[in-house]
Amino acid sequence: MKARGRLGTARWRAVWLTLFVAAFMVLLMVRLVIIQVSDSRSLDEYESSFQLKHMTLPAPRGDILDANGQVLAMDVPRDQVVAAPRYIADPRAEARALARYLPFRASVLARVLSNHSWYAVLDNSVTPSVAQHINDLHLTGISVIPVTGREYPDGTLASQVLGFVGADDQGLAGIEYQDNRILSGRPGSWVVRVDAAGNPMLTWQQAYIPPKPGDSVQLTIDSNVEAVAQKWLAWGVKRAHATNGTVIIMNVHTGAIIALANWPDFNPNHFAAATPLEETDYAIQDPFPPGSIFKPVTAAAALSLGLVTPNTMFYTDGYKIVDGVRINDWNPNGWGWITLTKGLEVSSDQVFMDVALKLGAANLYHFVKLFQFGHPSNVGLPGDSNGVWLPLNQVNAVDLATMGFGQGFAATAMQVITADNAIANDGVLVQPHIVKAILSPSGKVLKETPVTVESRPVSATVAQEIQHMMQLEATYGTGVPAQVPGYIIAGKTGTAQKIIDGKTSNNAFVASYLGYGPMPHPKFIMLVAINHPVGRLFYGDQVSAPVWKHIAEFLFKYWKIKPYAGPDNGAVPGPIP
Repeated sequence: MKARGRLGTARWRAVWLTLFVAAFMVLLMVRLVIIQVSDSRSLDEYESSFQLKHMTLPAPRGDILDANGQVLAMDVPRDQVVAAPRYIADPRAEARALARYLPFRASVLARVLSNHSWYAVLDNSVTPSVAQHINDLHLTGISVIPVTGREYPDGTLASQVLGFVGADDQGLAGIEYQDNRILSGRPGSWVVRVDAAGNPMLTWQQAYIPPKPGDSVQLTIDSNVEAVAQKWLAWGVKRAHATNGTVIIMNVHTGAIIALANWPDFNPNHFAAATPLEETDYAIQDPFPPGSIFKPVTAAAALSLGLVTPNTMFYTDGYKIVDGVRINDWNPNGWGWITLTKGLEVSSDQVFMDVALKLGAANLYHFVKLFQFGHPSNVGLPGDSNGVWLPLNQVNAVDLATMGFGQGFAATAMQVITADNAIANDGVLVQPHIVKAILSPSGKVLKETPVTVESRPVSATVAQEIQHMMQLEATYGTGVPAQVPGYIIAGKTGTAQKIIDGKTSNNAFVASYLGYGPMPHPKFIMLVAINHPVGRLFYGDQVSAPVWKHIAEFLFKYWKIKPYAGPDNGAVPGPIP
């Protein structure tokens, strides 16, 4: 009986084991079906993400060139120093070793290497020699990766024009920002098959799309002229103990910007060290009251409407009362009875108060618009300011009188030179531009900037009448310090009172000189504006005219323009042709 009982128990155990195994197999089969049918997509995605690695290949950035083809900005081979802090056993020791070659203190590097992260960039761009020194250290968790870096071979030359590029290879200022899309090109891609450890497998290359290099931007800037303009501008700003300044040189007939210099400047190779003042493009981003360099526009408007002639007489005694408000001339004694021509020559504020009041606000604003004030210059640089003007319906007689001699509003240096260039160009206003052409990576011209006529604000006759007045100003008037012996020029000084906290300042000025030449067929126009000179030198003829002269002397020699006026600069300019 006992044997039979044990046999029955064994049979039941076998039955239960069989049933358990069968149930387990059924569950396993159901799970396999679920995995194969329901979860197949997620598994495929998991397998794909696990085995394929997508890599973005950055595109080489296009060059920036000057008008003669000289490279001003380019990509060069560099190396990036990266770390995997989690694998570094002795961060302090490695930091001390790296500090010998990287521009960071050992204590700073030690903090980065001690944070136990998987990845950290220590330096985004080092030279090949520094990279080799770091490789020779054989440090754990430190790698050197080949990359490209942006380089500006001429350092501070045209720094505000060129701008700079950030760590992500995106332009952050200047042409680098304005034409970033053109310069950037198109990134490529690389799809690589890797094993579980991330190592490339034998059949590693799945897809490869090469990067497309960026196109190059050729500027109208002439590097040789730019360097001379920067040199003499720095001299002028320092000589006057001023805050900053700008020089713009433009081709009279095409509007091409031959030089655009600002001081202080900065080195875009080390842009992180630059101050906001150094980065500011004073020529287009910082409007100021132009003062007397606006007077040719006022005169041109009144002559165009037939309200005055060059010989119209005005009485000057050093001030004018307008709606009960006394407005002083820069010369407290005045000149008595003088003509409009003499008024421009000696830069009489009182004469141009009278001219503006004759014009009226509506007429003045009409010509302001024709001369392209009130909106960006569209020269092709970022931060291009509109300037600051009162709404027409808010302009009273006092505002109008002061506007006549260049106070009571603000314009950029680029707006002023563009407007006055229309007078130098016989009444034709051309669009200023700083980009000459777009070039392919092989150097093929893809697009050229055409000469664009924006408007004809005044007739050729009126423009030539103003030219004649400005020749007298440069020969006998306030512009004498800008004279270059042997050459006839036309010009206008400016000394404008700045607006500080909404009020006209009595001790903060912008000193300027605008001139063009040689006459009667000018090749270039140049504006020198120096902001906030301090001390005994603050008038335009004292501060900016000498800078203009030094640069113009170079231009006449550089362009091989022979003198023809004689040592006295031509004495009395000849009749208007």
